[in-house]
Amino acid sequence: MKLTISRDILLNQLSNVIGAIEKKHTKKILENIYLSIQNNQLQVVGTDLEIELSSQTQIISDEQGLITTTAWKILEICKALPADSFITLETNEHRLYLGVNRSNFELSTLPADDYPLLDDITFSDEVIIRENILKSLLDDTAFSMANQDVRYYLNGLLLDVNNGLIKAVTTDGHRLAISEYQRDDNNEFGTEKSIIIPRKGVLELSRLLDGSSEIPLSLYLSDNHIRIQKEDIRFTSKLIDGKYPDYQAAIPASSSHQVELERTLFKDTLSRVAILSNEKFRGIRLSFDSGIMRLHSTNPEKESATEEMDIDYHGELLEIGFNVSYLLDAINHINTDTIILYFSNPDSSVLITAGGVESDNITTKYVVMPIRL
Repeated sequence: MKLTISRDILLNQLSNVIGAIEKKHTKKILENIYLSIQNNQLQVVGTDLEIELSSQTQIISDEQGLITTTAWKILEICKALPADSFITLETNEHRLYLGVNRSNFELSTLPADDYPLLDDITFSDEVIIRENILKSLLDDTAFSMANQDVRYYLNGLLLDVNNGLIKAVTTDGHRLAISEYQRDDNNEFGTEKSIIIPRKGVLELSRLLDGSSEIPLSLYLSDNHIRIQKEDIRFTSKLIDGKYPDYQAAIPASSSHQVELERTLFKDTLSRVAILSNEKFRGIRLSFDSGIMRLHSTNPEKESATEEMDIDYHGELLEIGFNVSYLLDAINHINTDTIILYFSNPDSSVLITAGGVESDNITTKYVVMPIRL
């Protein structure tokens, strides 16, 4: 294996796949990156057995070959080399030699035949969706995924496809995010499937997607995997094998009260009052009274903060406690000028939606459970 390649091109290829590779792994080869030169094409692959990222580009090579080498070291070397320089890569006796002008590096390698590629997968369904729509669905919900929860099926995102309707759903048991996209061209996908994409896969896929691109992407689905091809980058992820909870049951079917708030004002007020909340529980009390909402927080040092907002509310005094971080997370993912809170009593969850019309036929809802203060 031997080639000369632009440092910028190689760095771009490595950066495309490095997110799939752990710096430390019990299997040494999974700390490596897979490099293949075949038919004047460079393919770079990274995997942790859960997700795989593959990137390829056309090159002119001197010799073909396959090799794996330590991923993060070759990436850091490329980052440290001068921009616009050219790198010579050459293998000899199970070593990879990297040279640029008067700089030379020798890296260890492992056999490419031992690298666990995810090539032999049969996909039964295909869903086509615009790139910016998919990114919006992921970004609007990913923050409420569980992290290392014993309920393993919560450590991911539910993608629920029902013909022309796609829903992205996440929950950690304390809050729920649901974003749905309804196609507006009267053409159905012809697919009904529910899959759970693991947390790391969701975050890496979102990183790869461009929120300004309206290019259609194909989502290839099987019972165990999802695959997306974006130009010369291929993303593949295993799916979580489990049954997602009935998220519809967590959405309040009705509410006794609804209050529309100016989004930025409410967010800023919450942020100020949160400064003196308990650092561990982040509790804040919302008190709804005739025409006024009071926000109150306190902490173990007996410090406190209180602010008032004028609102359109004419019911009896009602007090509800929330984790202020959960409220702020939801508000920060709504892009309209106003938001609407739907609630009934101190023990019921609050439903948060956009107060105006959302774009791209996407509707997003957030549910936050109350806490006792």
